[in-house]
Amino acid sequence: MIERKKYTQEELAYRDIPENPIILDFSKCDDWYDIHKMLNDKFGLPLFCGMNWDAFWDLARSTFYGRGENYFIEIHNFYSMTEEYQDYCKPMLEIFEDIQKENSNVFFAYIS
Repeated sequence: MIERKKYTQEELAYRDIPENPIILDFSKCDDWYDIHKMLNDKFGLPLFCGMNWDAFWDLARSTFYGRGENYFIEIHNFYSMTEEYQDYCKPMLEIFEDIQKENSNVFFAYIS
């Protein structure tokens, strides 16, 4: 029988968003794990967040609800990744579009 991990309150909680603008620098992402780790850290997602687009969609969409301030998300060095990882990130870009449509206080921009 596989024993399930019991999460601490810290692992279950959303964390503070550490910066605004939120700078997503893809030049440091060498694989899918690096991409998800950066997104989870930058968006203050719970530590237990799965490393997949479904989990990111579920948690990132609710990150900005009820927050009064504007958030600016800058995408840097997206095209420095291999074409394989750019393709892998297409769902992420769709999620960002959904977030921006649903939250008038969230703005995305491609910087480089």
